[in-house]
Amino acid sequence: MYKNDYELIYLYRTTKSEEVISIIFQKYKPLILKNIYKFYIPSKDHDDFFQESLMTLLDCINTFDESKNKTFTKYFELVLYRKFITLKDKSSKYVLIEKPELIKESYTPNYEVTNIDNLYLSPLEKDIYTMYFEDKLTIDTIALNLNKTQKSIKNAVYRIKVKLK
Repeated sequence: MYKNDYELIYLYRTTKSEEVISIIFQKYKPLILKNIYKFYIPSKDHDDFFQESLMTLLDCINTFDESKNKTFTKYFELVLYRKFITLKDKSSKYVLIEKPELIKESYTPNYEVTNIDNLYLSPLEKDIYTMYFEDKLTIDTIALNLNKTQKSIKNAVYRIKVKLK
């Protein structure tokens, strides 16, 4: 069993042995997991970050220079730290929902009016009232149906809400 990093790196560089690389992977697995938890990576991304870490470890093995008077562990830890910062910055911070219709009643409050004729709504506002408040369509869908901009639909919804008060 090899314990020295320099021996393992030399053996891997000369033989490209699967056995040697698996020993290195097992040796650095705790360090990788420590850094994954240290960066508060969401559990759904653990596998992705772990795989990226193994690829980074392979790159470090191939680029490590012993003449720089640094240990391989410190070198790998620094490269891994920088890689995680880069990956964390690139990862999405928000969850995008492509179909907000799937989230029932999360985007429209319940406005109940028994007679909308007393509200003095324009024909466009009446159409938007029906689509937005009764049919619970999104602003995007209404804009496509009426061939209007999203901004004009949002403004009309605002005017309707003011008239409902």
